Amino acid sequence: MKILTINIHSHFNKMTEEQFQMALNHLSDLIIRDSLDFIALQECSQTCQENVVEGTYPGSFCPIKTDTVPVRKDNFALLLAKVLEEKGKKYYWSWTGAKIGYDMFDEGLAIFSLHPIADVEAFYFSKQADYHNWKSRKTIGACIRYGGKKNWFYSVHMGWWKDEEEPFISQMNSLHKKLMEKEENVFLLGDFNSQANIHGEGYDYVKELGWQDTYLLAREKDDGITVPGTIDGWKEIDEGMRIDYIFSKESMEVLSSQVVFNGKEEVVISDHFGVMIQIQSKEIISSKGEEK
Repeated sequence: MKILTINIHSHFNKMTEEQFQMALNHLSDLIIRDSLDFIALQECSQTCQENVVEGTYPGSFCPIKTDTVPVRKDNFALLLAKVLEEKGKKYYWSWTGAKIGYDMFDEGLAIFSLHPIADVEAFYFSKQADYHNWKSRKTIGACIRYGGKKNWFYSVHMGWWKDEEEPFISQMNSLHKKLMEKEENVFLLGDFNSQANIHGEGYDYVKELGWQDTYLLAREKDDGITVPGTIDGWKEIDEGMRIDYIFSKESMEVLSSQVVFNGKEEVVISDHFGVMIQIQSKEIISSKGEEK
């Protein structure tokens, strides 16, 4: 089974139409090339003033009943589903708006699955759930069944360890408590805004709670760097950081963990690189009984 997470940063205010289309095309090409089973996206957004989509959506859209933010025509997840379908791949997908970004975007999170989604949900795990406060934090999760076994996948974009209003530890405690209620295995994917090499902060805290870093479990891995240097929120940093992760509630055999879209084998499509892992075939079997 192959899983990808990337903070796609789809609507930042300096992005050109050419860059937007490039991100869609290169991401869809990798998804199809590697026949990815699950994809988690963060900062997957739309313009607040764009027209609302009317009629049917491309792919197989799984709406979240509690959501009030409509999907608009320039929604990155919507357009990705469309491009995938045009290229011959129909994915199950869902999207949720988390907050207003840059005073002009519905900043959201999305999930894509090659396999049917049995259930989907979204909820805030920050102290506040104010859509107009940029510090509000939300997750979207999907339950996927493989050969009689269910797994939950949650896409997250965390706050910072030292934030006085919305500290990382408070957000992680809230998220952890909610996800530990699940009987099934849980994958936690996304941008954690926490460096792996800074001890005693967010990354260590997630592991202390019992979450398994699939990067450490992987037989084969690269340097794991997912941000090359200075970006929004990390203005003082001028060196590479590993801040994007795929965690699992259960330990498992991970064949590989690879950074993608870092300018090596694939072009750069965001201010973050992506993380792709492959899980041993015996760990998860598809609904058709075919090994991945």
